[in-house]
Amino acid sequence: MARVLFIWEAGADYGHLMRLATLGRELARRGHAPVFALRDLTHVQALLGDLPGTVLQAPLWRGVVSGLPPPAGPAETLLRIGFLHPQALAGMVRAWRSLLDLVQPDLLVLDFAPTAMLATRGLPLPRLLLGDTFALPPRRTPLPPYRWWRPESALRMAESERHALEGANTVLAQYGQPPLARLADLYEADEAIATAWEAFDQYPGRDAATERLHYWGALPGLDTGVAPDWPKVDGRRVFAYLKPHARDFDAVLSALKDLPVSVAVHAPGLSVAAQRRHLAANLRFHAQPLRMADVLRDVTLGICHAGANTTQALVAAGIPALLLPEHVEQMMTARRAAELGAALVVDHEKPPPHFKRLIQRLLDEPAFTDAARAVQARHAGDDPTLRAARIVDRLLQWLPGGGALATTAG
Repeated sequence: MARVLFIWEAGADYGHLMRLATLGRELARRGHAPVFALRDLTHVQALLGDLPGTVLQAPLWRGVVSGLPPPAGPAETLLRIGFLHPQALAGMVRAWRSLLDLVQPDLLVLDFAPTAMLATRGLPLPRLLLGDTFALPPRRTPLPPYRWWRPESALRMAESERHALEGANTVLAQYGQPPLARLADLYEADEAIATAWEAFDQYPGRDAATERLHYWGALPGLDTGVAPDWPKVDGRRVFAYLKPHARDFDAVLSALKDLPVSVAVHAPGLSVAAQRRHLAANLRFHAQPLRMADVLRDVTLGICHAGANTTQALVAAGIPALLLPEHVEQMMTARRAAELGAALVVDHEKPPPHFKRLIQRLLDEPAFTDAARAVQARHAGDDPTLRAARIVDRLLQWLPGGGALATTAG
């Protein structure tokens, strides 16, 4: 029996936990022991409640870094989670190493876990990076900007990278490890498993083969969550996964109430008062995440904030999407979906649009559904229900005696 430690350190929403739960469940089914060190434990019982295994709180950066503009690229994200303060970063590295001493894992799977990646450099353990491509930036110098569709200051990118590299190397020296020659080397591992299709890579144009990065497709947690309870009204079915705090939340629900559709809504943390305000015969609110296998089978349209897992699951099932990204990572995903012709994107930096018209377009104009179905046809031979098993097969090859041709980095 192998002990596999899944680590999630940065980022938000269900996507990270959903894919780790899916893989952990498959490992447990085969008699192995998944252990989870997680950033956010809020939804553990909802998504991992049926899964045997140890759940731990991940060491997290709790400091406040002020005076910095919104991050332009990965280096500036690292500065916000400790790399600007080497002494504090060293404390996090110590906590990660202590956690590894307690768990004694045979394999590390790291999902958006940059300080854990720093902490585990040089350790005699196979390390695999996992996740949508946002946390797996192309290993260039400097690391690429997030907003690849607009120019960024070369001087700013270089300076941010210099500061992050200095912080990382100061800590590595304290632990007797050789310095990183460039910040991109932080992302070296035995293998990178992108739970995405190449068409949805949030950094278009990368050299995936050189980076030992393999595209496996999204892991949307098809069997996790509750079945949607569809309102008993005539009309096509629409799935909406929206945050109650989002700028356009009320406007989208008001538009849906005025359309001949049956809507299943998951709005985490929505108050009873807000549900009453949006009470309508064609809207049904769900407190728990919806089971995506049922959603993908039933709906004509999906509406969400462009989380990578949900967006890819919809489009790859032939379902167009209305995307309302709230931050740069979601905008990167949304722009790739829009490039495919399968989505309309609402830019949160611009005034709100007329949502009823947008939704009507997606329902009535066949070009959006045709584009999504073209993506679906491209991956018709790949059964999403078997994807987790295939990824676990690959993970197990990195165990001692598993047969992977490892060129262990760091």
